[in-house]
Amino acid sequence: MELELGLNGAFAAILLVVAFASAVKSALGFGFPLISVPVAANLIGARNAVLLIAIPVIVTNFAILLRGGGTLADLRRFGSLLLGVIAGTVAGAQLLGRLDPRWVALAVGGTALVFGLMSLLNLVPAISSRAQVYAGPTVGVISGVMGGTTGIFAPLIAAYIHSLQVEKRIFVYWLTASFLLGGITQALSYYRLGLYTDTLLIYAGLTCIPALIGMQLGFWVQDRLSAETFRKAVLLLVLASALNLLVRNLF
Repeated sequence: MELELGLNGAFAAILLVVAFASAVKSALGFGFPLISVPVAANLIGARNAVLLIAIPVIVTNFAILLRGGGTLADLRRFGSLLLGVIAGTVAGAQLLGRLDPRWVALAVGGTALVFGLMSLLNLVPAISSRAQVYAGPTVGVISGVMGGTTGIFAPLIAAYIHSLQVEKRIFVYWLTASFLLGGITQALSYYRLGLYTDTLLIYAGLTCIPALIGMQLGFWVQDRLSAETFRKAVLLLVLASALNLLVRNLF
């Protein structure tokens, strides 16, 4: 059941969660929808939560990209991943409200859990340049479908980019680029499908304020994390998000 939005305690709680989730996202590269969508869904309903959070996600992703960290050589490396995210998101948005996202979430959560554990234990083999040609778009499409239906893109993409063993600023930049493209595609698809109302857009705009404040705190944290601490924090967040998806959709 979708609940009506209003200037009340529930929306105030959402603003606080958005600020915290944005701080985590700008510190580690992801985690915004993973943290904020489930909480918001309990307060205003699942569909409203996905639609509401999509807007501040776009705003913060764009702001994070302004810090830099990407190169043309990296674009050639990650371009197929980004195209896969766009294609998957379009498909997922079309299925919002018709497809039970539970099965998509379970598949992504299970894959991310295995990938995260193997990375934490240093058991993931190096992915060759030839394999990346196929792995990148595959990961992008699957993550895009999940993002289009649930608003959560991160677990599989984060695990994949982390497995490539890139420096933390590069990790955050290209992870954010994939989220930005997916988020824009997601929001435009929802708008064209008539899912956004004027009220929803106003409240989504209000959530951008605490999101931008939290983002600045996250930048401060990221700049003070060592490479090894950053690596472990990312993997632990991948594992936590994967477990969260599995538990929420199994029970």
